[in-house]
Amino acid sequence: MSFSSIKTLKDIENSIPQKSGGSGGAKKFFNLQSGDTYKIRFRQELTEDSKHYDEEVGTGIIVPVVTSPINWKWRCASTASMAEHGYRCWATEQVSQDGRWKPKPHLLINIAVEMDGAWEPRILDTTFNQRHIGLLLMEYAKEFGSIMDQTFKYSRTGSGAQDTNYSLIPLGPSEADSSIADLTMHQLDNVYMVLGYDKQKQYLTTGDLNNDGW
Repeated sequence: MSFSSIKTLKDIENSIPQKSGGSGGAKKFFNLQSGDTYKIRFRQELTEDSKHYDEEVGTGIIVPVVTSPINWKWRCASTASMAEHGYRCWATEQVSQDGRWKPKPHLLINIAVEMDGAWEPRILDTTFNQRHIGLLLMEYAKEFGSIMDQTFKYSRTGSGAQDTNYSLIPLGPSEADSSIADLTMHQLDNVYMVLGYDKQKQYLTTGDLNNDGW
């Protein structure tokens, strides 16, 4: 199983639900705390039709993620679009009774983060919620034709679900530090576990995997 790269911005737009009426080594993911600000470089383009797209490193990917309304830590990829899982997803089937089960598209992309004067490889995981940077990143891709040819300032304010906001500010065209090319490029399609249909309800309602692992 693998999630495909993104060919055009239209592909991203089609994956975002429309509103209805009215590491170095051990560290792989990049998480900001309230008040944090870091400089980052994107190591993949957002889409294949971007200016500096490189087939060897690919693009970011979109993963439809189910987050249990019982416990936000219980997350997995939706299987509703996967032939190998019969196009069935237990959470998606619950949406008609409880909209909180609806999968949400997450953008995963490789970045480099400047920490203590050195660049480190991380995975950026963001959504297209107005408080996150997915939509803003799409706007930059449209405006500049690339997200790889400059450094960005990435910040977070707030710590609660309702007051947290992320910002992404472009700092102007510049060459990437030469050390970035040698950093680890993380695999993206295994970030969220994919469970068989018969295991999804148990995991998403109890957090139990029966010790089966991923």
